Amino acid sequence: MGSYSVFFPGYTAGEDAYHEIDAVCSPYGTKAVVIGGKTAMDKTRDYLLEATKESSIKITDFVWYKGEAAFEYAEELQQLDAVKEADMVFCVGGGKAIDCAKLVADHLKKPYFTFPTIASTCACISALGIYYHTNHVFRDFFRVERPPVHVFISTRVIAEAPEVYLWAGIGDGMSKEAEVTFSARGKEEELTLSEQAGVAMSRCCTEPLLKYGIQAMEDCKLNRPSEAIEQVALDIFINTGMVSNMVDSHKYNTNLAHALFNSMTMLHQIEERHLHGEVVSYGTLVLLTLDRQYELLERYFEFYKGMKLPTKLSDIEVSVEELDPVLEATVKKYDLDYVPYDITPDMIKAAILELEDYNLRKAA
Repeated sequence: MGSYSVFFPGYTAGEDAYHEIDAVCSPYGTKAVVIGGKTAMDKTRDYLLEATKESSIKITDFVWYKGEAAFEYAEELQQLDAVKEADMVFCVGGGKAIDCAKLVADHLKKPYFTFPTIASTCACISALGIYYHTNHVFRDFFRVERPPVHVFISTRVIAEAPEVYLWAGIGDGMSKEAEVTFSARGKEEELTLSEQAGVAMSRCCTEPLLKYGIQAMEDCKLNRPSEAIEQVALDIFINTGMVSNMVDSHKYNTNLAHALFNSMTMLHQIEERHLHGEVVSYGTLVLLTLDRQYELLERYFEFYKGMKLPTKLSDIEVSVEELDPVLEATVKKYDLDYVPYDITPDMIKAAILELEDYNLRKAA
């Protein structure tokens, strides 16, 4: 049996998290290049410069990631002198910006550190990235060699971001336990030590969202750093992200909720107007319905209503008539390679229609 390695990122959380940059990053060199989103860099530039003003770390440039997590853009960025000459990469922004920047760091074999500005995905701590074509249509998943060295979670920055991203992040986080435990069902004897830990940790991902989610949204609307925002951000970034790092991403990390979202990106209204976590949250209800986990469905559904997360097709502007090609594509996604039983397009459609009826009964 060959050897293998597992790498764990560190993290710093709090209003002044960036002030730990020197202590954490200085062993890796002195020159850092920032790669990120335009808005994200605008919002964090002063915080980053202030935090590194008296430090040995000097930020040499701020580089836009070109607006999509695309392989082509990563290759363009790694040709820039500022990127090639840096000792380390600071990945700043949301999921797409961080995924693109981590790919650049991976190609150049440079250590990278992440600075999430919105709590919408676990991209900041995960070695797994979601990549798209330059026309924004889903392309593929790709796991870089290592996760980030460290994640800097500024609750001030998260609180100052538009609350819609926190909302979507909560929606995405609600899928983790449901998808991972479903994927791994019946495979318990085959799991590696790391995968066992990941599956166990997935069961820690739901409760913090149920407990703190609504309060975190209220605090974010007021741009107010709080305990609720910190707990939700830690759950989205650390809990769900570490699950992604520990389980085999091609087996147990995602399932029907993500397969459905990735297929729905072929619909213009999804690609143009709806966020990843928003649509994934809907897909989680479809999974619970298909698997007849009705007690959990009830609990999730009530939380969704309080959070105004989607519970039916019309919430994401999709009609029943549009489903057939989407569902044909869904069952071909690798997300469904590991399931406790075969899933067909007709089964997914039946679950969607059952969920539509469930909504009607709840509204009556």
